[in-house]
Amino acid sequence: MIMSLLKQRRIAAQREPYALYEDGMLFIDCRMCTGPSSLADGGCVKCVSGKISDNGIPVRLLMRKDRDVEHSNDTVAVLGEIAKIGSLTGTASSEKLSGRCAGCQSSLAKNAKDIWDSFPEPRFDIMRLEAERSKPEREECEECLWKTIGFIDQLESMFITLKKSAAKKAFRLTEV
Repeated sequence: MIMSLLKQRRIAAQREPYALYEDGMLFIDCRMCTGPSSLADGGCVKCVSGKISDNGIPVRLLMRKDRDVEHSNDTVAVLGEIAKIGSLTGTASSEKLSGRCAGCQSSLAKNAKDIWDSFPEPRFDIMRLEAERSKPEREECEECLWKTIGFIDQLESMFITLKKSAAKKAFRLTEV
């Protein structure tokens, strides 16, 4: 049993794309990845933005799979912004919760995880509504609830800005 779990983890680790940052270029080897290795896929975008978070925002990005695909300028800038959002949600969702907080649907950690898990289309309106409808049991709960609502608002604002920026860059617009 334990050996099969270790083997599964090792196989999963082998499928994780390898990344190397050198001279402003981020090389991502996606050959072992079972995903599409296309920035049209939300999972791939999350993976690439994670590699950017780990290595720094590059000038150019090269993804290697069946064929090499290079991205630069506008695409890398948008991926850098996504990496910032991913980093924020990752930090917030890693907060250790105990007791009643661990099961709370309105905790910052749970909502941050939900935002990132539902990328690229988080339902901020539903998350905010659920948090606003929560009934705080203690004074600390009310404080945490307001912190969660503020975080949801902040991330929603970041997503709106990101979408406008991506649209401008994709269509070379000056105003959106």
